[in-house]
Amino acid sequence: MDTRLLGARTMNGLKNATKSALSRFNLTITRTKPDPACTLGWIAEAQEDGMAVNDFIEKDHRKPALTELETLVLPRISPASIVCELGPGTGVYTRYINEYITAGEFHVVDSDANAIDFLGRHLPKNPRTRLYLNSGTALPLESEGRVDLAFCASMFTGGNLSYFFRYVQEFSRVLKAGGYLVFDYFDISTEAGWDVLTKNMARKQPIFAYTYHSTETVDKIVDLLGFKVVDRYPTVRGSVFVTAQKI
Repeated sequence: MDTRLLGARTMNGLKNATKSALSRFNLTITRTKPDPACTLGWIAEAQEDGMAVNDFIEKDHRKPALTELETLVLPRISPASIVCELGPGTGVYTRYINEYITAGEFHVVDSDANAIDFLGRHLPKNPRTRLYLNSGTALPLESEGRVDLAFCASMFTGGNLSYFFRYVQEFSRVLKAGGYLVFDYFDISTEAGWDVLTKNMARKQPIFAYTYHSTETVDKIVDLLGFKVVDRYPTVRGSVFVTAQKI
C-alpha cells in the first residue's frame, strides 16, 4: 500500500477517534484561521489584487503613510535622529523612515517573526537600520534616554489597556527628555471612533480584533508616565494619532 495513503488513513482514524472522545464532553475541534490583519494576511490579500503589499495597504486600507509621516514624524526628526518604530508589519511606514534616516539610527521592533522576516528580505538595505524580534511587551533596547522619536501605527487599535500602558512605560524609558512619542488608537470619545465600533459590529461577520479607548484614559496614562500631549491628528480610518512629548 502507498505509504502516503496509509499515513492519510491513520491520520483520519486519529481525528475520528479524537472527535468521538470529545463529543462526550460536548467539545469539538475546529481549525483556527490566521488573523487577517497579520503580516501573512496582508501579503495574501495584496497578491490576490496583483499589488505590492505596502501599496495595497496604502490604497485599500486607507493608510496614506507618507502623508501621515510628513505631518507627524518628519518635522520632528532629522536624518541623524535616533528613531524607534514598533509594530511595522510589512513596513508600510517603515520604508519611508528607512530611506530618511541616513546618519542616525532606526530601530524597528515587532513581535511577529513573519514581519521581521519579510522586512529582512524586502526592506532596502540601510546600515543605519536594525530589525528586532521582541517579546510582545518590551523594547529590546538597552540604552535609556537616547531615542529622539518613537512611532507606532495600528498597534494600540488592538490589545488591552495593560498592553498600552506597558509600551508607554517602555517608550518613556528609551526616549530622551524632549523626545516624541507618536501613536494612534480608536478613540471611543469621538464620533469617528464610535462609528468604527458600530459599523464593525453591524457587519455580517463582526470584527472583534479592535480595542477602543477614551481620550481621558489615554491622556491619564500618558501623563502618568512622563509625557504631555502636544497634538492630535484624526485619520481617515477613524483612529486618531497622538503626539506626546517626554517631559
